[in-house]
Amino acid sequence: MGKFLLPFQEGRYTINAFSPTSIVVASFIMGVILALQTQIVSLLSLIVLILVIGTASRTRWRTVLSLAAKFEIVILFWILLLPFFYGNIILYSISVPWGQLIAYQEGLNLGIIIGLRIFGLITLFLAALSHMSLSEFIGALKTLRVPSSVLGSLLIMLRYIPLFIEERHQMQEAQQLRGYERGNRVERIRSLGFLVGSTIDRAMDRSIIVYESMTLRGFGRGMLVVGSGVKRNDILLFIGLTLLILILLNSLPLVVLLT
Repeated sequence: MGKFLLPFQEGRYTINAFSPTSIVVASFIMGVILALQTQIVSLLSLIVLILVIGTASRTRWRTVLSLAAKFEIVILFWILLLPFFYGNIILYSISVPWGQLIAYQEGLNLGIIIGLRIFGLITLFLAALSHMSLSEFIGALKTLRVPSSVLGSLLIMLRYIPLFIEERHQMQEAQQLRGYERGNRVERIRSLGFLVGSTIDRAMDRSIIVYESMTLRGFGRGMLVVGSGVKRNDILLFIGLTLLILILLNSLPLVVLLT
């Protein structure tokens, strides 16, 4: 019962200098700053800054980057596809049976910018979430006045979807141990239908058990998650963000001049 969709630090009792609420808010502000950048140099600088700050705060980079790497297909999609659809300056052309396939410089630059934005945002939020537990994250959202209905759905999604995925893998391994072989299309569809039906059936049984256990714990009489509050050190975090914004505003003309 220790797997999540996100790298929460369950079972790790580390003391954070900042409250989970301030980490969530600061990550959101940093994400907005990152998303507004239109220069490759600025994006690379912010990503390096995220990596440096994360390393100084002992972020579990192996876990964070392994999760971020799962989005490499999305990043490569933009980098490799956009050059063929946007731009005026021809970078190179390829002869294909139906004509010329032309790649443009502006499209490549835009694809790299979008790819860096996606990578930076994913790395930022995964690194931030790796410094708090699931209950602390939900408590931070509660402090920020996120509706309880949304928190309940989010809590169930983050906690139980990985269980369903793990159970599907276990059933696939069980099929292989029993001599399952990939046959024709009809056999694969029949096997997949049995797999999906069994997963849903076991998920229903588990949901009944979870509902009964949550009812015994008082669930349904109001949201039991309380806000995480703030700490005095949080002001240092927002002072640092303010300084970063001022530095970016002062260095913007220089970046434009260099590019």
